Amino acid sequence: MGHWWNDALAQEDMSLANMIGVKFIAITDRCPSQPGSFALKLRQKLTKILFKHFGRFSPRLLGTGVPEQLQAAIKLRADLTVVHSEGGLWIAKKLLEQGFRVAVDFEDWFSEDVAPEDRVGRPVAVIKQLEHHLLRSAHATWTTTKVMAEAMATDTGTSRIPSVIPNCFPFSAAPRPDDLPKDARSADAVSLYWFSQTIGPHRGLEMLAEALVQLTGKWELHLRGDLRHYQAWFENTFPPALRERITVHPTAPNVDLARLSSSHDIGLALEIPAVPSRDLTATNKLFEYMRCGLAVIATTTQGQVEIMQQCADAGWLVPPRDAGALAQILQYCINHRDQLAKAKQAATRAASERWDWEPFSKQLAVILDEASPA
Repeated sequence: MGHWWNDALAQEDMSLANMIGVKFIAITDRCPSQPGSFALKLRQKLTKILFKHFGRFSPRLLGTGVPEQLQAAIKLRADLTVVHSEGGLWIAKKLLEQGFRVAVDFEDWFSEDVAPEDRVGRPVAVIKQLEHHLLRSAHATWTTTKVMAEAMATDTGTSRIPSVIPNCFPFSAAPRPDDLPKDARSADAVSLYWFSQTIGPHRGLEMLAEALVQLTGKWELHLRGDLRHYQAWFENTFPPALRERITVHPTAPNVDLARLSSSHDIGLALEIPAVPSRDLTATNKLFEYMRCGLAVIATTTQGQVEIMQQCADAGWLVPPRDAGALAQILQYCINHRDQLAKAKQAATRAASERWDWEPFSKQLAVILDEASPA
């Protein structure tokens, strides 16, 4: 169950559901093509205004259609309901109060994923209360790294530490060398790669731009994502001399992402630990890069260090915001293609032997079985 607000992503949901043989139910549909979408958006806007000016909390502050999704979950009467969003926290608490069994996938540390200056209009205190309640009372909880699991438990004051299930992928679905088409690139240049939903500020790309101007030799940069309203920022961050070597690719459906990503040599995970959630988690970038056979350059957030220490020969760690250190590593890769090739091979081994999703899926199955009714 979920919510739609974008026609392209709605189509992708249906494609994924058909591919894995499940039914996806859209509780609310705010896609521009749907009648009534404006009214839904207006109700969300009014909810935010009431909270900002009068402190009036509504579960709609946590996401579109949250009360409707609760009613759908009650009607479904599942043996176990798993939630993984801010709105899901409120739903899970309500379900617990009615005697249902719930589990929480803490994909993010929701109350700690926004900088203090950006929290205006955000019910952080309510989110934290919900997290604390569920970390103590849900029938199962898990998150992405050991350091995040331990930090969340400490913040809650409980000895009940969430399980750790990383954001990795099945190696059986890894792209093969002959899978085509791929991203076009120069055969004799080191190809640097970064992807996200949005290309914009505060994602480590400013540090990357500072590092690139220091490089010599043949390299090129491929960015995949949506620039949205950040075109001016992009042009200010990457001067014309750099932009000649940069290709911006549109976002790609999940089914195509790995094949396209495998075109490149180095995957960049330049997270900035500005907030605890970003510092402690390990995003799917790391695992997708390795599954695609890319060497990894990652910043030393606690979560990324936890992952990279378990496959140290798959890449390099660099301090956040340290453009000089990043430039030094990139130049080393340009100058020593043999060492880069070894790191790429090690990344593939790590994806196959350490970060393959199949063993973790079995761990998750055990967690779900133990959380379900006897």
